[in-house]
Amino acid sequence: MDINLPKQKIPYWLGMICGYGFDLFSFFFGKKTLISSVRVKKFCATTQFDATKAHNSFDAPFPLKEGLFKTLDFEFINPKQDDVLFYSE
Repeated sequence: MDINLPKQKIPYWLGMICGYGFDLFSFFFGKKTLISSVRVKKFCATTQFDATKAHNSFDAPFPLKEGLFKTLDFEFINPKQDDVLFYSE
C-alpha cells in the first residue's frame, strides 16, 4: 500500500498525562476540548473480540447473496414510495 508510518511513538503514560491536563483545562475554564483522557484510552484500546460464540449459535435465515439482493432491491431498485424518511448519523 506504500504507506509511510512515523518512526516516533508517544508513550501511553505521556498521552494520559496530556489527556488529564486537557481534562483539568476543560474543568477550570468550562470549555470542551478535542483531547481528553477518555479519548486517549479509547484510542489506545484494543478492538479485537472473539466471535466464535456468535458464529456457533447464529443460523442465517437465508444466504448472504439472497440477502444482498433483497437489500439492493428494497433500497435502490424498487424503493417504497411512502412519506416515511429515516435519518441516520
